[in-house]
Amino acid sequence: MHLEKESERSTVTFKWRIWMLSLVGLLVMPLLSGCWDSVELNQRAVVAAIGIDADGESDYVVSLQIIVADEIAGAKARGNTPVVLYQQKGSNLFQVIRKASQKIPRVVSLAHARIVVFGEKLARRGIGDTLDYLERAAEPRLTMKMLVARGETAKNVLASMTAIGRIPANDISGKLEASQRMYAGDYAVSLDDVIRSMSNKGSGPVLTGVEVEGNLEQAPLKANVDTILPEAVVRINGMGVFRKDRLVHWLDDNRAIGLSIVNNKVKSAETALSCGKKGEIIGIETLYSKTHVHSLIEQGKPVFVINLEQTGTIQEAECSIDLKSPEVMYSLQKQWGEETKKVITSTVKEVQRSRSDVLGLGHALEKSHPEQWKKLSPEWNRYFAESTVRVQVTSVLKHTQARTSPYSKGESNQ
Repeated sequence: MHLEKESERSTVTFKWRIWMLSLVGLLVMPLLSGCWDSVELNQRAVVAAIGIDADGESDYVVSLQIIVADEIAGAKARGNTPVVLYQQKGSNLFQVIRKASQKIPRVVSLAHARIVVFGEKLARRGIGDTLDYLERAAEPRLTMKMLVARGETAKNVLASMTAIGRIPANDISGKLEASQRMYAGDYAVSLDDVIRSMSNKGSGPVLTGVEVEGNLEQAPLKANVDTILPEAVVRINGMGVFRKDRLVHWLDDNRAIGLSIVNNKVKSAETALSCGKKGEIIGIETLYSKTHVHSLIEQGKPVFVINLEQTGTIQEAECSIDLKSPEVMYSLQKQWGEETKKVITSTVKEVQRSRSDVLGLGHALEKSHPEQWKKLSPEWNRYFAESTVRVQVTSVLKHTQARTSPYSKGESNQ
């Protein structure tokens, strides 16, 4: 009797489990059937770069640099240009992207766009409205690099053929990364960086400048890259300072490098120190650069101290100098520190004139003296422009590469 009850109980349990598994299977099966709105790859128009220009007082002209897949896949290449640029006008980005389907025979895909270029006219009008779509839409990535076309339209930049790299967007992105790594006068700024900077009081983002150098009419032609000396070259150039969402000033050369130093964007940099006769220099490469900004309150007003620690090596010496001497090396360290201090001080003064705190001084004040920041933040543009900023630099030269004594002009020192 006991065995019969156990058998009946096992049978009921088994049937219950089968029923539950069947129910789970029915619920899961729709999820395994695929995405209802999926689009196959051969039906997508992959956008490599987005250009946004002003059209009148409030409208936009959007340029989409689209990859021609057949020209990238070697077997089907016909020798045509690897990208094509489509333009569309409209009152907002969402409308423009949708309306572009009238010209593009595939579904526009923004998921692989590497850069966004704003025309300078639009940048001075304001880029805030465009950022809403770029952040809100599902496809564009927050890691996209943001640039401003200096003195021209974004369309002209994206329509330029480039010799290294078949896709111009990849060429521009590569130049931006190389410039940051080697020169320090420019650095990459992502969509996420711009959005976070827009929320800071009395501040705004900084965007990298890009321009077409040379014959603008020749730039879109394939013949431009068929010669050893291209007539037009896309060049990364300077940093644009924004107040809120509007471009107000450009920083170039040493002042752009100073911005990179204060914002801890330096991976490597070069400094030329004068030595010996007129025109002779010692070239120093920065190997390490770290900046700390802290605030003080003196007589009820904020005072900021920028502390820089930098390490470098001597890469070039045109004058006769004894680099084995500790006194000489100490003197060069001091000279390098003073030169760097001049660069940072010049940058600070220039940025203060723009009345946009892209140096992050307000953030330093908020961390150290939140009550003081609360009082000053509503008018931080004015207080920032009037603030006292002190610069302190600690420099160390580690070595002189493979040589100690330089080649002086006309003779060789051993």
